[in-house]
Amino acid sequence: MKYLLKIFLSVIFTFLSFFIYGQTSNKVESSIDKEYESCQGENQTTQGMIECAQNAQKSWDVELNKYYKQLMTLLSPDEKEKLKKAQIGWLAFRDSEFQFSGTTYYNLQGTMWQITAADRAMSIVRTRAQELKTYVDILKDSK
Repeated sequence: MKYLLKIFLSVIFTFLSFFIYGQTSNKVESSIDKEYESCQGENQTTQGMIECAQNAQKSWDVELNKYYKQLMTLLSPDEKEKLKKAQIGWLAFRDSEFQFSGTTYYNLQGTMWQITAADRAMSIVRTRAQELKTYVDILKDSK
């Protein structure tokens, strides 16, 4: 019974983690999100689901870099320096959070936590890419 409760709580926590970390309520679902959901549906193994999250993370990283470059073309020299500083700080946060969340989730029992760790890493990059896209959209709309 205790084992079933742990499994149930793992599934609930994974769902909540995806909902909290993997979704941004004011954003339209992207093609990366759709691809990720489709991949998750097709890959029901732990390794398959982890690979889905890792592939989505790579795609979000490409988007993040694209929006960073676009944003740099829209900023004044002073704003560019501030963005560079902010991005360096975000990279430090990202790396620390990857290390913390990865260690924390991998220390828990059950393979669902490995999937949760991969999803968390993906959602961190996704969120930053969407933040940079928002800046780009605002600046382009204001001109």
